[in-house]
Amino acid sequence: MLNVWRPGSLFVILFVGSAVPLGELVGSFADSDAQFVTLLSDTGNRIGYVAGSVLLLLAGLAFVWFAHALSFDTGAFRAPLLVTGAAAAIGMIVAALAFATVPLSLLVGSFFGDPGLESGQAVLPQFGYVALGLGGTLPAAIFIAIAARTPDLLPRWLSISSYPVAVLVALTAFLFLPFVLFVLWVVAATVAVSRRGRP
Repeated sequence: MLNVWRPGSLFVILFVGSAVPLGELVGSFADSDAQFVTLLSDTGNRIGYVAGSVLLLLAGLAFVWFAHALSFDTGAFRAPLLVTGAAAAIGMIVAALAFATVPLSLLVGSFFGDPGLESGQAVLPQFGYVALGLGGTLPAAIFIAIAARTPDLLPRWLSISSYPVAVLVALTAFLFLPFVLFVLWVVAATVAVSRRGRP
């Protein structure tokens, strides 16, 4: 039997921790190029975006651990849970790499007296938002639905409520709401499964 408490808690801490420094960058999705140039011109912002990206990447890895622990001993449902969990994690990791590329290029460039990435600074952060919004939340929605369907995995109240949560996460992929719902669902699943002693 595997304990979901540690991976679930670690994922929540890392994901929420990444949202703090990345919030303004993520929130600038669909803004003008000038907005991104302004944000990335500040050295403090650049350091924060790189740090937030590292936390998001680690959150993706922690989610793989969580999916592994949650799916342990679930029979035929194990592979779908692991695949969708890994897909959600890959979306987070790709987003983290996209968010980190421009600020890291500018930081390294300033350290060596080079300009770093000068043109197209808005493209990769906006791609990061899409990678997180589509690549991360859509597989996460499927993961939630599969977990809800898995016999004896979640308590009945959480299984029933997981279906509308999965639908909301999928339908609102480009809004802030799915990230909040997804993290709250992981908290609920972690607490509920840990209290029941399974897996």
